[in-house]
Amino acid sequence: MESHQFEYKSDWVQYFEGFLKNEYKDVEKTKNYIKTHIVESNYDSIESFSRNFKEIKLLPSKEENFFNVEVKNDRKETHFLYLDISNSRFWIIHNIEPQKIIKSKIEDIFCNSYLQDKIYIPNEIMEEYRRKENTDSLGISIKFKQLFMEDSKEIKDELSNTEKVEEFIDYSLRLWPKKTKTMDFFLENFKKIGLPINYNSLNYVFFDEFGDTLIKEDLYFDGRFIINRGKDFKHHLKFVDNVRDRYNTLMKQIEENRFNWDDLNGNLFIIYFNKELDPQNIFNIIKKNHDIFKIFILYLFKKDDYYFYDCIDEHTGGTFTLQIFKDKMYINLKKDSCGNIILRIFSNLQKYLSPKTRLEIDNENFIIGK
Repeated sequence: MESHQFEYKSDWVQYFEGFLKNEYKDVEKTKNYIKTHIVESNYDSIESFSRNFKEIKLLPSKEENFFNVEVKNDRKETHFLYLDISNSRFWIIHNIEPQKIIKSKIEDIFCNSYLQDKIYIPNEIMEEYRRKENTDSLGISIKFKQLFMEDSKEIKDELSNTEKVEEFIDYSLRLWPKKTKTMDFFLENFKKIGLPINYNSLNYVFFDEFGDTLIKEDLYFDGRFIINRGKDFKHHLKFVDNVRDRYNTLMKQIEENRFNWDDLNGNLFIIYFNKELDPQNIFNIIKKNHDIFKIFILYLFKKDDYYFYDCIDEHTGGTFTLQIFKDKMYINLKKDSCGNIILRIFSNLQKYLSPKTRLEIDNENFIIGK
């Protein structure tokens, strides 16, 4: 079995479903998993995007929103991606190529290049997916790395106080209880000892009415999916569409509140910390971890209780300002800036400062993390 070009999306779906059911005999391919990425794009067309990358080639289908994509790796070997741009802002990329090769290519081209970005699902929405998705969640992956607290003797002394663990701990944990209903028990007790519950991924099993497995797959906070096994690829596609549409709705809410100086309409975005911090340290960490936050940040001035910074979103070149206080930050996002910067900052503060960080808009119509 070889990856190849499809004229219709339905033919590609049938091909992937056959792969999922082990109907093909290509031994090398069957070692791979079906993988999906949701990515955010600010290009005006897929053609203008593709012209910037010599290592990819678009192979159009007979459907305007579905593309076959040839990708050359560093050894000039050809790999295939299948691209759904039915939502022109949030593209969906599917593949069955080797993970070690294709993941870095997708990230370099589709996620980390100019006008392209990942999505950043906030911790509260990951928790919502864990609790409300109509399936059994068999496992979770939790991951947290503290970047914002200084390393000192005081920290080592504080580690004996369990209430302070969240401020200093770096850890990763995979949890797979034999009885899925015991997950809440584990998580509640982790919280009691101060363990920060920041979701890296959720493992799902979707069943049919007879109890047979439709799909077993992982959802990651950055919009990646990996299918472990199953028989119904269409169910996976429905799940992916739901995650994309939920994020798209969230993005619209954010961008409706960008500030328009022409008519003085818009609102501040407010990110509340759960502890007091040195604003200068926040500036230093954001500047140092350029690959995480994707921000060029420039100090302008200091007031009595806050520092003011001018910023450029290196994803799009859009500009915004930051006012950083000891316990919060204000973000003034201009009307021509990409709203994904809000979720990138917020989700990464949850991941590297505290999952208890929360996001609001100052008109109180929008709250995540209360």
